[in-house]
Amino acid sequence: AAVTHGTCGTCGSCGKMAEVVRRCMDIKVPRLGSLSTSTGAEGSLAEFQAHCTDQGLDCDTIHYSVPRRPSKGGDMPKRGRVTFLGDVDWVIQGNPDPEKVQQIVDMSGIRYGFEAGTTAPPGDDAAHGEMVAFNGCGFVKSTRTGSSEYYKTVYGPYLRCEAAGFISPADAQADFVATTLHGGMTWNSALNDMFSNVESRCGAAGAAFGGMVHFEKLVGVAIALPTMAKENIFEAKEKYYPFAPHVEHNVNCVVVGFIADMELAEKKGIKGLDKVLYKGASGSAGAGAVDTLSLHAHLVTLRRSCVAKRAQDVRPQDVKEVYHLDSSSIVGSFTLEAWFIDKSMEEHETLPPSSLPRAMPSAAPAKCNCSEWVVNALADAGVTHIFGGHGGALVPMVNAICKNPRVKWIYTRNEANASLMAAAYAKLTGRLAVCVATSGPGASNLTTGLLDALQDQCSMVAITGLKPRAGIGYSEFQDLQQSRMFAAGGLPTSLDVHSADALIPLLRDGVAKALTLRTCVHLGVPVDVQATESPVPLKPFCAADVRDDVELATSHSHTLKNVANELRAACERGSGRVVIALGHRAVGCGEEILRLAERLGAPVLTRLDAKGVVDESHPLVFGVVGVHGKSGLEKATQVIESAQLIISIGSHDDTLLLCNRAGLQIRPMIKFEPDAMCLQINARYRALYDVVGNIKYMLSRLLEQLAPKSGMTPKSGMSPKSGTDSTPQISLMESWSRELAYSGMDVSAPPDAATLHLATPHAQAARLEMSEESKQLWKSIREGKWRAAQTRESGGRFQCTSNVSSSFCHPATVMEEMSGRMGADDVLCVDVGDVTLWASLSASLTKGQRTLSSERLGTMGYGLCAGIVASLVRGRTGRAVVVTGDGGIQMTINELGTAKQMFEESDEEHSLIIVLLDNSVLGRVAFGFEGAMGCDLGSSPDFVMLAKAYGGQGRMVSSCDELEGAMDEAFKSKGIFMLHVKTDPDLKADMATFQDTSITMMNSG
Repeated sequence: AAVTHGTCGTCGSCGKMAEVVRRCMDIKVPRLGSLSTSTGAEGSLAEFQAHCTDQGLDCDTIHYSVPRRPSKGGDMPKRGRVTFLGDVDWVIQGNPDPEKVQQIVDMSGIRYGFEAGTTAPPGDDAAHGEMVAFNGCGFVKSTRTGSSEYYKTVYGPYLRCEAAGFISPADAQADFVATTLHGGMTWNSALNDMFSNVESRCGAAGAAFGGMVHFEKLVGVAIALPTMAKENIFEAKEKYYPFAPHVEHNVNCVVVGFIADMELAEKKGIKGLDKVLYKGASGSAGAGAVDTLSLHAHLVTLRRSCVAKRAQDVRPQDVKEVYHLDSSSIVGSFTLEAWFIDKSMEEHETLPPSSLPRAMPSAAPAKCNCSEWVVNALADAGVTHIFGGHGGALVPMVNAICKNPRVKWIYTRNEANASLMAAAYAKLTGRLAVCVATSGPGASNLTTGLLDALQDQCSMVAITGLKPRAGIGYSEFQDLQQSRMFAAGGLPTSLDVHSADALIPLLRDGVAKALTLRTCVHLGVPVDVQATESPVPLKPFCAADVRDDVELATSHSHTLKNVANELRAACERGSGRVVIALGHRAVGCGEEILRLAERLGAPVLTRLDAKGVVDESHPLVFGVVGVHGKSGLEKATQVIESAQLIISIGSHDDTLLLCNRAGLQIRPMIKFEPDAMCLQINARYRALYDVVGNIKYMLSRLLEQLAPKSGMTPKSGMSPKSGTDSTPQISLMESWSRELAYSGMDVSAPPDAATLHLATPHAQAARLEMSEESKQLWKSIREGKWRAAQTRESGGRFQCTSNVSSSFCHPATVMEEMSGRMGADDVLCVDVGDVTLWASLSASLTKGQRTLSSERLGTMGYGLCAGIVASLVRGRTGRAVVVTGDGGIQMTINELGTAKQMFEESDEEHSLIIVLLDNSVLGRVAFGFEGAMGCDLGSSPDFVMLAKAYGGQGRMVSSCDELEGAMDEAFKSKGIFMLHVKTDPDLKADMATFQDTSITMMNSG
C-alpha cells in the first residue's frame, strides 16, 4: 500500500505506520494508487465504484469504501442531492437578500447542512449565526445579544438561512465513505488527501461530506453578531469575532462541509459551488495541493457522555457548541460520508414564511417509574453496558435496563464478577461504569470489585436493591445493612434511598462524585421505590458531563515555562537524573512521552495498567514497576534509587518511586494530570510543579519550550551548556538533593510497597554516592548510547535466560509469541499471580495497545472478567487477550457462560483469546513466601473441552514446538479460544534471569 510519510510526518519505523501497512497488505483488492486516472467527465461515480469491492480501498492514510448495494429485487438506495441556498458572499458582505432569508427550510429532509442561519421565526433577524444541520435538527450559535441564549447553541426543526450547502434527502446513501487508518494530520491535510485521491481517479470537481470526527486538537471560531449591517465581516473582524478561538482536546464532533477544485469546476461549467465556498474559508489546500482547492466546514462538538458512532444517532442534548472549523485542527480519526459534485448545483427548495407554525406544539412530559428514570440518566452519562446479577429486590431496575435501547444488560454468573467487569469497563473506556445486585448476598458479592475500582481510581456507581421500605430491618430473608457494609469498606458515598423524591438528587450527587473524584459510590434503592412513578419526567441528566467542569484544556503558560527551566537545569548541567513514570491516565500520549524521554535522556517506567502506552521496544523504556508492590528488575531499581527527579504522568500512586523504605518522600516530582481533582486524590506527596490539563497537549507544549537552541545538541539530549538566561543558578531539584544529603535519611527503594510499615525506625543512612553500575548506566544514557540499541532486531526488550524442560513451554516464549501477534486495538488483560510477572516482563507491546489489570487490590480472576469486557467494547475492531493461570481462571471461569451468551446475542463478531499458563500450583504464594504450604492445585481439568462446552475452541500445548501453530490458530479465531499451555511447575518467575538487551548494547557502545 502506498504510504506517504510526508503527509503524516510519521517515520517508517513507527509502530503505528507499520500497523497501517499491515492493514493495507491484508486487503487483497487493487490499491487506489494503482488505478488509472478518470477516462472522462461522465460516469465518474460508476468508475470509482467499479474499483471499490466490499472490502474497499486503502491509499495513503485513508480507507475508502462504497456502501453495499442491494441484492436483486431490493429497492435501489437514494443517491444524495447536493444543493445550495442563499450566498456565502451575502454573509461576508453583510447584505443578504431580505426576501430569501425569510424562507423556511424543513430539516426533516436534510441529511447534512451547514453555513449560516437561524432558528428564529420570520421577521426576527437578531440571532443568525454559525449553523450545522443533521438528523432532523438545525443547530445555530445564537448571536442574539442581550439575551440568555447569546453565543450559545440553539436548535430546531426549521431554519432560515443566509447561505447554506445541503445534502438531501435524510436517508441519502453516500457515494463513498472515507475512514482514517490513523490520525495526527491537520484537518486541511487530511481532507486534501481525501479529495485529491478521489478527484484524480473520478474527475469530480468537488465533494460534499458529513460525519463523525475525533479531534486530538480542535480549533474553532464563531461569529458573534448577525451579519445584516452591510459591512464586510473580515474588514471589521474585531467587531464580528471578538472572542478568542475555541481550543479543545480529545473531542468528538459532527463535521459538515464542502471541498472543491474551483478551477476545475469552472472548466467543467459546474455552477453553484461559489455560493458555499470562498477562498480561505478553512485555509487553502494542504501540503502539495493546488491553490485552487477550497475547503469550508462547520462542526458541532459533542458531550463526553455521547457514545454515538454515527451522526444519525446523535441527540440534540448531546450537542454542546457550533463552530467554523479551523484548518489547523489535528485529526485523531474520522468516518465521513461523501457525495461527488460533478454537475451544477441546484438551489434548495424552501417553504414560504407563512408555513411555519407560530407556536410549535410541545410534547407531553414523558412519565416513567424511578427505575426507568435512573437508567435513562445513566445512559445520558455515557454508560453503554450495565453489569449485574438478578433477584427479587432488583426486578423493576433490571426491567428498565432491558427496555432501554441505549444500554446493554450483561447478566453475570456471579455478582462479584459483575463488579470486576464494571471496574474494567471504567478503566478501559474512561467513562462511568455501573453494576447492580439484589439485596443480601447479591450486594455483599459486589464488595471486591467495588474496592478494586476504588483503589485503581475508576468512576463507578453500584446500585443494590433493598427490601420494601415497610420491612427493612426485620425481614427474615436477604435483609442486610448494605450501605454500612460498603461505607466500612472505604466507599466515600454509600447511602440508602428512602423515598422517590430523594432518589434523583442522590443519584445526581453520586454520579457527580464518581466522575469528578474518579471513585466508587453506592446507592441502595428499595424495590418499592424502584417501581414508584418518578416525581420528575424524563429529561436530560444534569450530572452527565460534570467532569468537563473540572478539566482544563491547558495550564498557565508560566507553569510550563518553570517546568522547562527546571528540566534544563536538571539536564544541561550534565548531572540531573530524571525518570519518567507513567500511569493509566497517560493513555494516548506515547509519542510525546518518548520524545520527552529522548530530549531529557530520561528512562521511562510504567505501571502495569500503563503497559503499552509507550513502545516497549524503545531502549529508554525500562519496564513495568509496581507489580505485586515490587520496584521492578535490577536496572529499574537502580534507576529509581539513583533518580533525582520524577516526572509523574497520569499515575495514581508514586510511592515506589518517591519514597524510601520508611514511606518518607525523598525525591521531588513534577506531576501531569488531566484535572485538578486527580491532584487532590494524590495530594499526599509534594510536587515541585503540578501541570493540569490535557496531558497530550501539555507535553507537546513542554516539548516546544524545550526545543533545541543554539549550543544544544539534540543528538545526545540537552548539552551541558549552562548559564543561559532561562536556566536558574540552583534548581529546586538540586536544593532538594542538598537537603536530603544533610538529613541522613535512607534513600533505598522500598522492596515491597506493602511492607513499608515494617521498616525500622533507624533505617540505613543516606547513600548519595551511586554504585559504579548506576554511574555507568546514567553515563551511557546521557551520551546517547541508547540510540544504538534502537537498531536492534530482536523482538522482546527483556530476554529470559533461564531454561525449562523440553516437555514444557517457557512462559517468556509464550508471551513473546502472543504479543508479536497483537494488533493496535487489542487489549491485554492480565490476571494476578506469577502470570503477572511473566506478562509484565516478557510481553512487548509496541503499537499503543491497552493493558488491564487489578493493579492495587490484586484480585485473582480479574483477567477473564476484564477480557469479556474488552471483547464487548472493542467488538470487531480488536481482540481481548487474557493472560491467566490455572488458579486465577478457576475463580471466574463460570463467566464463560456470560461471554457465550453475549457473543451469540451480538450482531458483531467478538474475539476472546485466553492464554492459560498451567503449572498446577499457586506460584506467587508458593514461590514468593518461604515455607508456604497448601499451594498445590492438583491435576487440572481439560480446559479446552470446557471452552468447547461453552461454544468456544481451543488447543493444549506442552512444548514450544507446538506453540507457533497454536498461537496462529488462536489469533485467527472468533469467539472464545482457550490456549491451554503447560508450564514447568518448578520455574519461578521472580527467580528467572532476565537480560536487558538495550542495556547490553549501551554498555558495549
